[in-house]
This record gives sequence, structure tokens and C-alpha cells, in this order.
Amino acid sequence: MGHIIQSLNQNWFFKLGSEDLTQSPSEKKCYEKVNLPHSVTLTPAISSGGINYQGECVYYKALTFTDAEKNKKIILEFDGAMGVTDVYLNGKYFTTHYCSYLPLVIDITEEVKFNEENIIALKLDNSDNGDVPPGTPQSSLDFTYEGGLYREARMHIVDKLYVTHALLADEQAGGGLFVSYEDVSEEYATIKIKTHIKNEVKEAQTFKLIHELLDQEGNNVQTLISEHSLNLDEAKHFEQHMEVNAPQLWSMERPYLYKLVTSIVEGEICYDQITTTIGIRTFQFTVDKGLLFNGKSVKVPGANYHHTTVYIGNAMPASLLRRDALKLRQAGFKNIRSHYPLTPAFVEACDEYGMTMIVGAPGWQWFKEGIFETYAKDNVRKMVRWLRNHPSILIWEPLLNESYMPEAFKKAVHDIVHEEYSYRDCYTGSDDDVTDILYKNFFDEKEPEEKSVLKKPLWVREYNDRPDDWNNQGCAWRVPRGWGEGPMLKAVERALGQDAQSQRQNYVDMVNDDAICGYGLWPAIEYNRGYHVAPCWGGVLDLYRVPKFAYYFFKSQQDRAESGVILFIANYWSEISANDVIVYSNAERVRLYHNDTFIEEIGPDDVKVQYPPFTFKNVRNRCKKRERSVIKVEALINGEVVATEVRQSPGIQKQLKLEADFMGIPLKADGSDIVMVYCKVLDEEGNVVPFTADSYPILFTVEGEGEIIGDASIGANPICPEGGIATIMVRSTQKAGPIKVKAELFWKQPIAKGVQGDSLIFESVK
Repeated sequence: MGHIIQSLNQNWFFKLGSEDLTQSPSEKKCYEKVNLPHSVTLTPAISSGGINYQGECVYYKALTFTDAEKNKKIILEFDGAMGVTDVYLNGKYFTTHYCSYLPLVIDITEEVKFNEENIIALKLDNSDNGDVPPGTPQSSLDFTYEGGLYREARMHIVDKLYVTHALLADEQAGGGLFVSYEDVSEEYATIKIKTHIKNEVKEAQTFKLIHELLDQEGNNVQTLISEHSLNLDEAKHFEQHMEVNAPQLWSMERPYLYKLVTSIVEGEICYDQITTTIGIRTFQFTVDKGLLFNGKSVKVPGANYHHTTVYIGNAMPASLLRRDALKLRQAGFKNIRSHYPLTPAFVEACDEYGMTMIVGAPGWQWFKEGIFETYAKDNVRKMVRWLRNHPSILIWEPLLNESYMPEAFKKAVHDIVHEEYSYRDCYTGSDDDVTDILYKNFFDEKEPEEKSVLKKPLWVREYNDRPDDWNNQGCAWRVPRGWGEGPMLKAVERALGQDAQSQRQNYVDMVNDDAICGYGLWPAIEYNRGYHVAPCWGGVLDLYRVPKFAYYFFKSQQDRAESGVILFIANYWSEISANDVIVYSNAERVRLYHNDTFIEEIGPDDVKVQYPPFTFKNVRNRCKKRERSVIKVEALINGEVVATEVRQSPGIQKQLKLEADFMGIPLKADGSDIVMVYCKVLDEEGNVVPFTADSYPILFTVEGEGEIIGDASIGANPICPEGGIATIMVRSTQKAGPIKVKAELFWKQPIAKGVQGDSLIFESVK
């Protein structure tokens, strides 16, 4: 039979509020039929200040098992359940789960009824709970507890001679499959494979354990076969070493992934087979040479990220998470940090796109001795067991973010990481010197002398975000895209150390400090939070994932061999645009033309970054005057033109243009997948009109196998543009087929010069 994995995402019944789950669920008419990931309520795009629901909710689903599943292991796995979760099976209490950011995994084998309905029911409570990490009440929290079964779920059905689940086995540095590496080079590598197998089939079960390494084309690179035996109810770890000649190494620039297929076979019977995606790499943090990744010294540009978006909060399907990861990687970020373990879909995207990760234990400015402390330690142990095989994991962050903690606790969680990952290439990081890597804190006016003598590798966990104070939180970096060119240019000035608030924690400081191994921009994308009425407006992407000017600046800091030639005009060339024309590029020189007339050719500004901006001074006053016109820039390498960018003065709004943000990731017909659809307000020449139409609400309609998320009650539809772009989210149904999106002004304009609507047709796929 092997190992069957079935999605549990579809066809749940949901109700806001509480219910006695020892009784049969009440009439289905009291419930809403939903699919996972699921948000308990929809919220406005700007939902900071505790607008989201907190309290109890209930989910249930019927499962039916036939005689074919008798004598099988049946395991349910939920990637995330927000809050304290009580689980019931067939009206009987089963267990309680206490972490919102680590999987809920349950073995229901002994409780299943065959050839009749089984009811799995969960009661979730995302209310403030000081005993459960992160612990901070939402009203004091810099993010939100949005609630629900907000990540994916699945069921494992496998014969009873099987590879255990790492979170169920409860084995230190073991359980499941554990892959690590030795002697890694471009010529040779050793893969250490530790497999935990349990026999619940019969006495003295003899079997073959087979490991096959497949390359990206599916070719077999290496095979290991060994014979073993286990007594009934015996579980044991088996360790093998696989030698690989000329391995393709995983790196941030070339994230090569192998498939490790592990099978348990006796004769013609395959009892279990699992596939693990791995990347062969080695890294070492040093004081004098920085981070040595596959033997090469690198400094890693990174960013901080929250798993949340508009309307649906945390309940982001895999496609939205993957698009976030891809957008950030294309901007040049090679590390992602968060205040909790992120969902598997995002981690897998980091594996594929070449972004390393700092995995943080759930925590934010909170600590309590007792139950909280016990849960916090347990979270650290489980997050290592859960994510240890991913090549993207670079640093484990076991200490709770910005929290006072006793010394004994800090040492304990650091030690737990090394107990659970007892091989090389394991590093912990924090603000405290207990860990392997020290986070360098630029909030201090002077670096404490005692840090300089610790002789530990340094990483800057957060930089660039320095509000005026922690009450008002005005900041040159925290500017919405809709504020326009001036504030967005000011945000880049902050990164370049050109504004007075920067004070030693900007991008210029990061790239010019040789002691730093890596650094994380705070934040990468705008997000809502509990303790403030305004979202955190910082980031290179806005709430709807539309790029700000800063996105293109950071994108331009990449080498051309990796990103190609980047060329962006940070100027709308409108009547109210800045006199200077600033260009972000990784070219050597840039030429400027006005209405095809050559103006000048310049080199980069005198700024200490690898690819400084190019500033053409006083261009508007010199060239534009009153007329609408066109500016063009050319990027030059070795005197040759390698890229061209044009900006035309925007005219009056004339038409709408719809675009679906697929980024090569199709929309799945599973009832929960989502794609953002952008509606650009254009003039007659096809230029985005950034301001004059921002007060005109746009009404969207959908036909076919999709639906718009949200309506007028939360300001989702109709919606006004921001900087000339309005955004909706379209969710698929469970049936594959065409989806037609229409956009038109909410208030009709019957005159001939009125704004014309648009329609867009795309398809969801199975």
C-alpha cells in the first residue's frame, strides 16, 4: 500500500462561538461550509487595533473508513490551529493543543470506527492567554491572533510497519527521518540518514530499508539498501551514510534540490514510502570571515516577514505564500525571519527559491515562569524536529523576541536546539550572548564594549525602522504607497542614511560593516497589528503586495549575473513630481532623454552601497515645463546600452486594466486558493494615473468558478485605488473552469470621455 496522504482541506463545517462537542454537532444549518486555510471572519484591509475576532469557534468534519483501512495507521496533521485547540473524536475528548504556530498531529488509529461516519471536531480559542506563547495580549502585540484553522491539513494512512512521525515519536534528535551532512564539497559529500521505524504488524518483522537519491530530472544518483528486523511494538533508529560524488550543492544563488525516497519493503510488499526534499550544503559562522556558505564567504541581505494579508489575515493559501516568497527573493532578499515558525508552504518556497531562514520560537515581549515556560521549551524542541531537514534553515532563534527571561531558561532553550540538532551546521541566535550568534542591536547610540569582546559572529536581526517614538510611530520608512513619490523617495533616503533619523541602523551601515554576517530589513511587507491603530506601513511591498520605490532600490543592489540589469525611474513625471529624476540601477552609467532629445549621461551617486542611485538634477524645471512629455533612461555597461525604461506624464483617467498576479503559480480549484487581481487606472496612452482617480470607487464582479473575497461591509468591493491601483482577491471554487472578472467605476460616467471598464478571463485548474 505504501503511504497515502490525503488532503483534509475541503468540506469542513464551521461556527463562530462555542459548542458542547461531546454531543453530536447541532443542525448543519447553524454551520457554514468552509475550506482550509480558513479565516474565522473577514476584516477590513486596515484592521489594526484589534478589529479581528477573538474568542471560540468550532470546526467539524465527517471521515469514513472502509475495511481497506483496517490494520493501518491513521494520523491527522494540521499545520496550524490558532489558539488553544481542544480535539474531539466521535464525541470523546481526545487532546488539547497549545501552540498556534506548530502542527497539531494526532494518531486516531485506535479510535476509528469502520464503515460508518467518524466526526472529528475541534474547538479553537484565540483569546489572550498568558500561559501560551507568544503570551502577549493582542492589545499589546505587534501582530495579531486572527484565529481558525488557518493553515493546511492532511491525513496519513500507512501500513503498521512505518517511518514514524517526528512530532509523535517524541525522540530526542530523532523520530521520523533526519538528514544531515558531512564532508561537503563540490567533489564529494556524505549524507547521514537517520530513520526511526516502528513495527506494529507482527512479531520479528524483517524488512529492507531502501534510500534512493534522485536528482531534479528524476535520475537515480545513489541507492542504499540495508536489512533489519524489529519485534512487535519495537521502534528503533537506523543510521546510514550515503556517499555522493560531485554533488550539486544547494546555495542561495543556485538552490539545487534532491528527492530522497525512503521505502520499507518486504518481498513484494512496500509497507511505507516517504519522499523528503533535501539540499546538500554546509555553512559555518565565523568572527573574522563572516558566514562561510559552501566554503565561500558571504554576507546575507534579509528581511523580516509576517504570515498575514488583507481580509483573510493569517489564512493564506500556499499560492499567496509562495508569491510572497518569490517577490522577496526577486527583490534580492536571501534570508527571512519571523517571530514564529512559518507554514510549510512558505518554508518549501524558500528551499526552492534560495532564501535562507531564521526560525524563531513563538514569542514577543513576554515571559512567565511555570506553564508558559514549559510550553516555550516544548515549542523549541518541536520546531527543530519539524523543520530540521529543510536546506533553507540557517539559524534557530530559541530565545523569545525582546523578552526578559531568566538565565536558566535562556541556556535551556539554547541547549535544546543543540540536543535536537546534534550535528554540525547548527547555530542559535539572539540578542543575548547565550547563543552561538549575537544579534547586533543598533538601537543603542554606542555599541556596548562588552559585546565587542565576546568574539561571536554578528547578525543584525532588524534594521532601518526607527520611529519617532513608540507611541506615535511616525517614521520615514513607514510610508504607505498611496502617499506618493516624495514619501517613497524619503524611505529610500532612510535606507541610504540620508535622513537624520537613521542613526547607524540603515542599509549603508549594513553593507559597510565587515563584522556583520547578515542583516534583516524590518519589515519586508506591510502588516496589521494588535497594539496600534495603524498598520506597520514599512516595507518594500504594500498590504496588497504592490511594490513601492524601495522594492526597486533593493532589487537594484543585486549583481547583474544573478538578477540581470535592473533599471527603474523613481519618478511619475507628473505635474507634482520632484524636480530631480532618480534612477535605481545596477548599471555602470545611465543616460537621460527628454522627448527623445539627449539630456545627459551620468555615473552613480556618491553613496557607499554596491550600486548607488543615479540622480539627474533639476530635470523637471529644465525640461518638462507645462507640457506632458516623455523621459527615457538607458542603462550602460561597458559603453553599450543594455536596458531602457520610459516614463510618460500621466494624463486624465480613461480606462481600467485588469491583471491577475499569478507569477507562474496557477489557481487551484480547491475552494481555498486565491489570486490577487490588480485594476490599474490608465490614461489614453496606457500610463497608470497615480492620484487623480484615487477617490473613484471601482466595483468588481465575478462570473464562473470564482468569488470575490469581501464586500462593501469591510471596504473590499467596491474599493478605491491607491496610487492608481485597486486590488481584489479572487478565490476559486472546487470546480475547475473559467473565471471572468469585470471592473467598472461604481458611479457611472455616461459621457464619452468617461472611464471605460475592463474584463479579464482566466482559469482555475485541478
